[in-house]
Amino acid sequence: MNYLIRAILISILIWTKNVIADESYSESLDLKPLPRNKLLTGFNFQIESSPFKIIDIDNNNDFSPKISHYSLFPNTLGPILESTNTRELSLRFTQGWWDAQSWGKLPHNGLFSGGTGVEVVAVIEASNSTEAKRNWSKLTKILSGFFCASLNSINDEITTFPKHAIENIQIKNYQPELGNKLYLLRAALPSEPVCTENLTPFVKLLPTRGKAGISSLLDGHKIFDSLWHGMSIDVTTECDDDNNCKLKLYQTVNQVIDIIRSIRKQKEGIIPKPTPGDQLRCNPNKTHNIWQCFPLNDPTELEWNLETLYGRNIKGPAFEDDPDVTKINVEFDPSAWNIQMQKDNPTTIITNSLNTHGTYQATEAISERYRYDLKFSSTNTSQVVPIDNPPLHVSRSLMGYSLDNGGLRSAFTNPSDKEVNFIYFESLPWFMRLYLSSMELSLKNSTGTYKIEDQTKFIIDRYYRPSLDRARPSHMELVMTVPPKSTLAMTYEFDKSLLLYREYPPDANHGFDVEPAVIIVKDDKDNKFYEFRTTSLLLTLPTPDFSMPYNVIILTCTVLSLAFGIVFNLLTKKTVTEEEFELVAQNSNFAKLKAAIQSKVFRKTKID
Repeated sequence: MNYLIRAILISILIWTKNVIADESYSESLDLKPLPRNKLLTGFNFQIESSPFKIIDIDNNNDFSPKISHYSLFPNTLGPILESTNTRELSLRFTQGWWDAQSWGKLPHNGLFSGGTGVEVVAVIEASNSTEAKRNWSKLTKILSGFFCASLNSINDEITTFPKHAIENIQIKNYQPELGNKLYLLRAALPSEPVCTENLTPFVKLLPTRGKAGISSLLDGHKIFDSLWHGMSIDVTTECDDDNNCKLKLYQTVNQVIDIIRSIRKQKEGIIPKPTPGDQLRCNPNKTHNIWQCFPLNDPTELEWNLETLYGRNIKGPAFEDDPDVTKINVEFDPSAWNIQMQKDNPTTIITNSLNTHGTYQATEAISERYRYDLKFSSTNTSQVVPIDNPPLHVSRSLMGYSLDNGGLRSAFTNPSDKEVNFIYFESLPWFMRLYLSSMELSLKNSTGTYKIEDQTKFIIDRYYRPSLDRARPSHMELVMTVPPKSTLAMTYEFDKSLLLYREYPPDANHGFDVEPAVIIVKDDKDNKFYEFRTTSLLLTLPTPDFSMPYNVIILTCTVLSLAFGIVFNLLTKKTVTEEEFELVAQNSNFAKLKAAIQSKVFRKTKID
């Protein structure tokens, strides 16, 4: 019996090693100092499942990688994709504003960055759009409970089927079942807040569960206390010619940290306190006394470490038996920065400086069971690696002051010396009734500003699907081009609809958030994409006085209660004189009982 148990255990161990060997996991921490004492950090995690076969649906089998395929790949996320026939999933949690002019391009060319709030994009295999919508609704409700977000509020009113953006799908060599198609669906919640409740399920998807590797730095209070932060979960399907498929999971956390604020919070605590007068950094070339002070710019000589930013260190590699899994990449200017890696355990402390080998990037592998920390010191923090400017700058704003109608303006600025082709995707809520006939284009360059009469020169292709009240949003996609060193402005008008009483949120006077527009810039030469979002908009709708229904209810209830009381008294009570009342009272049972008791008491008192 013992030999049998031992053989079974050895078989299970060999099978487990084979399964894990077919899967792969890697993680990296990217650090890059930015101008004005900012730091860009990126946590990148990639998991690849073991291969599985997609069996013909005629044999009562479908796209379903069994549980045995999940050892490193999270088995909590796999069944969600199986039950909804999801072939690709992108989930974005973003807060803050990315300053492209100061910080350059978004990390990963913006492929893992979303707009303000929460954004969901999925590719679902289905036989028709009705079935795809049904699986989409099921998917968003499951993700809502899994990631503690309000994704269950996604419905047809905010869901779109992007057309031109289908080119950016990452599915490779996947062939749908006979009679099925791939449907791309998208929805966004611009007013959704991002908090630590969203980070906890994110960390649980990792095989380390935040206990080792770079994920041990993830602390919700530190991650979300930043100027800009974004969290993404992306799942793609890749297949080969033999119909062997793999699931790839990409998880990223990017943020821009204010170093000065982090250092101040470490010294003074969470609650901010005013700087004492003797510690103010005043400009000596201007008047400064006890009442006046012209502050200097941020200091350029600073020292900090990862523990200052995150309150903890890196707890060794993700897997001790695989030293190449966990890496740290630092991009800095070695002439102004000195970065040291410190390895600490209970007995020894090892410190070594990062070497860029003549470049701007240094890479270090975390392979030993130490507590790792990076120490940054600089004599001139303003000297950083030159930023990579984005190919296009876009500003989007509302125009007009009328409550009944308004306008929307989008300006596209091309700073390069060559024209830029891009896709402009915009989804507006149904209560913004867009008038496409009112669209106007104007071009501004070095010679002046001109109104464009022939819009086909700059709008190569367009797709527009008007909204339906309480059924679907306005959906507009434009394939546009901007000449070099020019600014192309696009304006159009829209009407504002009146909502029902129950459709207003509790903070109706605050306004309604309009989701950001999506811009996808395609480089035809390298076949690469750069994707980014504009800022969200705040739309003010005609809002009723919500105190009036309360006043009407109170007044109506008061009048009804008075009328009912009068009528009820007239129907149930009889009016009599005082003499009739006394006569009736004397002959009542209560009066007789009272007289009997009094006589008995009087008789007893008389005997005594």
